[in-house]
Amino acid sequence: MYRIALFIIFLWSSILSASARESTVSDSINLYLDQAQGVMYNNVSAALLFLEKAEALAENSGEDLRAKVAHNFAVAYYIKGDYDASLEFYLKTLQLYRVTNNKIGIAKCLIGQGLIQQGIDRHREAISFFEQAIKAYKKAGASEDANPAFLNIAISQIEEGKLNAAEENLHKAIALSKKAGRRDVEHLSLNKLGQVAFLRGNLDKAVSYYYQVLENGEEPNNWEKSFAYAGLAEAYLKQDKIIAARENALKAVDYANGVESLWDLERNTLILAEVYAAGGEMAKAYKELKLNKKYKDSLYNQQKLREINLLQLESRESENERLQAENDLVEQKLFINSSITIALAIAVVFLVLLFVLFRKNARQKAQFTRALKSRNKTILEKNELISRRNKELDVSNSAKDRLFSILSHDLRSPLASIQQLLELIKAGGVSQEEQKALLDEMLIQVNGTSAMLQNLLHWANSQLDGNKVKPEEVVLPEKVKKIQTAYFLAAKNKDIDIVHEEPVDAPVVWADRGHLSVIIHNILSNAIKFTRKGRKIKIFYREAGERIFLHIFDGGEGISEEKIEEIKGFASRMLSQVGTDMELGTGIGLLLVKQFLELNNGQLEINTFPGKGSEFIVSFPKAAVKDN
Repeated sequence: MYRIALFIIFLWSSILSASARESTVSDSINLYLDQAQGVMYNNVSAALLFLEKAEALAENSGEDLRAKVAHNFAVAYYIKGDYDASLEFYLKTLQLYRVTNNKIGIAKCLIGQGLIQQGIDRHREAISFFEQAIKAYKKAGASEDANPAFLNIAISQIEEGKLNAAEENLHKAIALSKKAGRRDVEHLSLNKLGQVAFLRGNLDKAVSYYYQVLENGEEPNNWEKSFAYAGLAEAYLKQDKIIAARENALKAVDYANGVESLWDLERNTLILAEVYAAGGEMAKAYKELKLNKKYKDSLYNQQKLREINLLQLESRESENERLQAENDLVEQKLFINSSITIALAIAVVFLVLLFVLFRKNARQKAQFTRALKSRNKTILEKNELISRRNKELDVSNSAKDRLFSILSHDLRSPLASIQQLLELIKAGGVSQEEQKALLDEMLIQVNGTSAMLQNLLHWANSQLDGNKVKPEEVVLPEKVKKIQTAYFLAAKNKDIDIVHEEPVDAPVVWADRGHLSVIIHNILSNAIKFTRKGRKIKIFYREAGERIFLHIFDGGEGISEEKIEEIKGFASRMLSQVGTDMELGTGIGLLLVKQFLELNNGQLEINTFPGKGSEFIVSFPKAAVKDN
């Protein structure tokens, strides 16, 4: 009895200890979540650090805790402007909440998915998600918690120009947020009412709404302040109150930097540039325009990737639904076949007693087997046909995606440079001599861009023909020189000197002209992207055996051996790295280089020199050798 009592005491203490540990872990996770929520709208990076700690602890916890952590990650990445990561966490959260049938959680995920749709300007789809969320909150008996849904419907309606409907929904959002104690939603709704008033030309009313946010009894967060100060700057600029506009625009940019929101930074730097220009401070205006272009390019790249990723996600969901329907049909057929088999077994037992009917039943069974084999053969043939068609669709979609990505990747930068030069000349902030120099630079850029466009159109036509290669004789230095002019301004803006050593006897290669252009564009673009300001890019040639080698040596810090192995080994789009001047890419450049080199019997070598730069070497067959 004594031993049994000791065992019971030990078992009970173990249970209590395990329960205490579980409670401690849960308390720690909630503490990190509270800390993350406290700084999320003021410092996203700090919030993400707290969430990573919570995620590590919640790994072995229940679905509800893991869902709370995932939902906070989704919100943080949305504020940061990283919609890909935000969508991933919203879908993960939705899956966890469905397991526990958490209706409020499911409604929050519907709002999150609507925000992602809204972020890529798919406002009808976004409104549909928000309306579903409102219904979900109502079914859960928490109608007042739907206040963010009404706010976000209004935001989409503003983008669609439906100002009356937007104003009505904003007032609903404010009324519900007061019941739910959501001051943040109230602040955001007042900001949007200010925007509606501004769009209607009622500047005094707009200013009044923005000050209601800034002078609220509960201090707004940095995200809300950023929008309010930006709105005040716009309104004062319209009223020609340049000093007040300048003061508020500077505050708006400072708060946007604190939040690390790309959308706010892009909007606020453009407003500040307009204020500087109105005040005659053209140098400062040009500086802010350059910053605005960086943020705009970053948002453009992210939006294109988000659109592609979202379409791929919808395609996968549609395919899953189709496969599930087919699976249900197969299970139904299996059930029917199983029933038939049981009936046949009973018939066989009965036919043992009735030998006369046994032979007839045997013949029927043989006929059934043949019919079943015939059906199975038909199913296999149909599956093979579906598989072939899916592969053809994948090839077609891949070609289309590459086409749009290439056009955005190679045309955006030169056109943006030309636009900036035109804006400077139009603003009248440059002298006649400076204007002449700018026009000369613009002519060089236009000529280079025109040549680039011709090459891209040539490549696009080849893509529509299904990656057909049309090799011909190409004078390699002439091709490089033409492409180099397209990057004249990009190199000049970074004070980069491109040293092109043209040989006396210009080497002629055997390659597809359009593919060759894409290869050189991407390698030279990457060289400029990763070269430090004030350094050089060296281009030279070498002949060895029956091949011509093109060397492009950048002035960066050198690429790691691990990255070289990654470049050589990857077979799909890889994550693009940020350049030395915060340049962003689409992540497909080197993939296209590898694909087109393979199609043209070309080769790629990469050498690294830490602290000095990286050397990319591409080689092609000599024109006389052609393609063996």
